[in-house]
Amino acid sequence: MAALLHWTPMILHHAHINGLTVSMRPRNLLQTLELRNSSSRASQSKAFSRFNGKRAAPSSSASSSVILATSNIHADGLQTIHDTHMIDNTSNRLGIGHTQTDHNMKEVQQRQQAALDFVVPDFHPPFPFKMNPGLEEANKKALKWAVHNFESFMSPENFQNLFYQENAHYIAGGVYPDAPISRFDFAIEFTAWLYVLDDQSLLSQKSSLEELVQTQLDIQVVIMAAYPQDKSLQDNLVKCVSNELGHFEFAKDFVEKVVAQATTKHLLGSEYDEHISPIASAFQDLWIRAISLMPKEWSLRFGKIMQRDVFANFLESHNLHHDTCPSVSAYILERRKSGFVHPSLVIQELLQDVFLPDSIYHSLPMQRLLYATIDVVCWENDIWSFPKELVAGEMANLVFLISKEEGCSYNKAAKIVTEMMVDKCKEMQHATIELKEYCKIHELTTTQKAAIEHYISCCNHWVSGSHTFHSQSRRFQVVRA
Repeated sequence: MAALLHWTPMILHHAHINGLTVSMRPRNLLQTLELRNSSSRASQSKAFSRFNGKRAAPSSSASSSVILATSNIHADGLQTIHDTHMIDNTSNRLGIGHTQTDHNMKEVQQRQQAALDFVVPDFHPPFPFKMNPGLEEANKKALKWAVHNFESFMSPENFQNLFYQENAHYIAGGVYPDAPISRFDFAIEFTAWLYVLDDQSLLSQKSSLEELVQTQLDIQVVIMAAYPQDKSLQDNLVKCVSNELGHFEFAKDFVEKVVAQATTKHLLGSEYDEHISPIASAFQDLWIRAISLMPKEWSLRFGKIMQRDVFANFLESHNLHHDTCPSVSAYILERRKSGFVHPSLVIQELLQDVFLPDSIYHSLPMQRLLYATIDVVCWENDIWSFPKELVAGEMANLVFLISKEEGCSYNKAAKIVTEMMVDKCKEMQHATIELKEYCKIHELTTTQKAAIEHYISCCNHWVSGSHTFHSQSRRFQVVRA
C-alpha cells in the first residue's frame, strides 16, 4: 500500500458543465497552502493578493493559519529518531498511508528496528464484540459497487489489497452488527469510500497536490449541489475553511466558487458525472442515496460534518507532506475531524431507519458520548498504525507526540494512550447514563428513545469492532521498507 512521494504536473483549471466552462482555479488553494509554510507576514499578504487578483492591504487578519502547531523536525532525522527510539507511520486516520523517500538508510534502519521493538499494549474494550450475520451477502453487492467506482483508477495491487486481502469490509461488519441487510451494503460502501479517500489524500505516485485540490473542490460541490441555496451549508463551509486556514476572506471566496458550481450543476446530470474525480463521483452516489432516504434535517447535519471532515482530512495530508509536527492538544482536536469516525456514527440513523432531531442530537450528553467514542477509536488506530507510520517518517500520531512531549519511550507513550482510552470508555459509560436520564427529564417519544438506544449501541460497537479489526487485519502488520 505504501507509495513513494511523486509529483505529477497536472493542474485542472476548468470543468465543463452543461456546455459551460467554469474556472476551478485550483492554484488559489495551493497558494494558500504554500502560505501556511511561510513565516513571513509580508509573503502571506502577497500570496493572498495573488489569490484574490488584487492588492492586499496590510492586515493582521492574514495570519499564519496553522491547522496544527508547526514544528518541522523531520530534517533533523525525526529528532535523531527521537533519541534513538522512533517508529514508522502508514496511516493516521483509518489505517492507510504512504512511505516518504528517505535517503538516510541508517535512519531508515533505526526506524525499522524501533518499529519492530514496539509492543501494542493490552486493551480490553468494556463492550462486547458482535459481527453482522449478513456481512458476506452484503459485501458481494458492495464489491460490485467498488469495482464500478474504483477499479479504473486504483492499481490492481491496491484494489486487491484493500478489498480482498485486508478485508476492510470486516470493520463495517463489526461496527454495524445490527444493521439490516437491506441497508448494510451502504455501510460497507461508505466505509470503503473513506479508506479510498484517505489513501488518495496522501500524496502518492498517482495524486499530485493539484489533483487533491480538485477532488476536494468536487466533493464540496457535490454536497452543496443538493441544497445550493441553503445558507447553513454555506456558512458551515466558510467556518470550516476559515478555521483551518486562518483567513476568512479566502474562505468566503472558496465557498463562493463552490456555490457557483453547485448552482450550475445538476446533481443527477450525466454531464456532472463525467467531469468530476472518481472519488467525488463515488461519493455523489452515496450522498444521493442517503438524502433520498432521510429527512432534510439529517441530510444537512451529515453534510456539514462531511464538509468539515473532508477538508480536515485533505489539510492533514498537506501537513504530513510538510512534516508538520503538532502539539498533543492541537492534534487531539484535529484528529476528531480527520478520522471520519463522526460521519460514520451519524449514518447509523440511515442504517436503522431512525431519526433524531438536531435539538436532541446536539444535547450535551449525546455530544459527550460521540466525542468520547471518536477519541477511543482514533487513538487506538494511532497505536496500531504507529509502527508503519514511524517507518514512513510521519509524525502526526498520538504515540509519537506523547513520547516527544513526555520524553518517554514509544512503548511507554503507547501505554499512556491506552490509559487515556480506558478513561474515555468510562466517559462513554457515564454519558450513556446521562443520556437515559435526559430521555426521562425531557419526556422523549418512544421513537426518539429508540434512536438514542441505536446511537449508544453504535458507539459501543465502534469501540469493540474497531479494536477487533485492528488486532486482526493485515493492514497493521509491521513491514520492512
